[in-house]
Amino acid sequence: MIVFSTAVAGSDRIKLEETAARIASKNGKKLKILNFIDEMIASARELNKSINPANLPNLDIKTLEILKTSAFHKIIDKTKEEKGIDYIIDGHVSFWWKGGPINLLNLNDFKELDPDFFISIAVTPYEVMKNLKRKKEWTDKEIDEYEIAVWSELEIYTADLISDAMGKKNYLIGSKDDPSVLYDLVYSQWKPKIYMSYTMANRKEGYARLNSFIKKLRKHAIVFDPKAVDINSYNQERDWRIKRLVFNQTVRRDYHLIDQSDIVVVHLSELVYSSGVDSERMHAHTTGKTVLLYFPFETYSPFTPYFVDKMYKQEEEIISEVAKLSRKRR
Repeated sequence: MIVFSTAVAGSDRIKLEETAARIASKNGKKLKILNFIDEMIASARELNKSINPANLPNLDIKTLEILKTSAFHKIIDKTKEEKGIDYIIDGHVSFWWKGGPINLLNLNDFKELDPDFFISIAVTPYEVMKNLKRKKEWTDKEIDEYEIAVWSELEIYTADLISDAMGKKNYLIGSKDDPSVLYDLVYSQWKPKIYMSYTMANRKEGYARLNSFIKKLRKHAIVFDPKAVDINSYNQERDWRIKRLVFNQTVRRDYHLIDQSDIVVVHLSELVYSSGVDSERMHAHTTGKTVLLYFPFETYSPFTPYFVDKMYKQEEEIISEVAKLSRKRR
């Protein structure tokens, strides 16, 4: 199994990947991480020791092409050295540099590597900027949150294009999601994939119940949780350009999570209106997804069940339904 993982610089996706690798080790499996950019830097430093991840995009296109090809061939050779090992190839498919895009990897590159699927790690520009400020080589670089947001969109969009052309999947995962999501994508593809839809206005006790429910579901399914990308820091954002961009990306990201899922579970433990939940269940229903609604209330509007396949008053009923489906697929 070979997985290509992509995200913007400063996403800290390596934490997610390394934890997934540790879970694999505990389960007697070997999951190794190979860093594509590190391989490029190693090749570049044979010519110029000053090259680092922050100034790599300054190299001319032809040099980048040579370094990319060299790094990719080294990685492909490594994946063939030992049998019984699964690999996550960590890298970028593009850069956003000095106000414009730089294509790094193309369809032909991936045809040679032939990954089983792609993953794109989603993270807020705010978190990325915090992480980059802690890295010495990025302290003097002129890149702002808006450009980070554009780069993030470019990474996902390019990975979508390449994966679609190859007939592969590009799974979006929130940077703060449970590492078991990545582990299960590698080793438990038979599990049904679920997108959790719920109001972000849940009180603390509501989140505690919701998290317990998600934990139970994850015994039988791969669950994508939208709060794994936390945009709360943008609710009070005064710069309308960055706020609008991040909010628009949030809608597209959640739709992407729905599109990569088999089932959408709508969890309405509290009667708090959410335009997001309404939009998500309509999108899911009209694109052929199974929509299951947890709704523990006696009265409801005619619109409540309209975009839903089945309603449940008990959480355990949904867990039982998902468990049955999971057993059938195994």
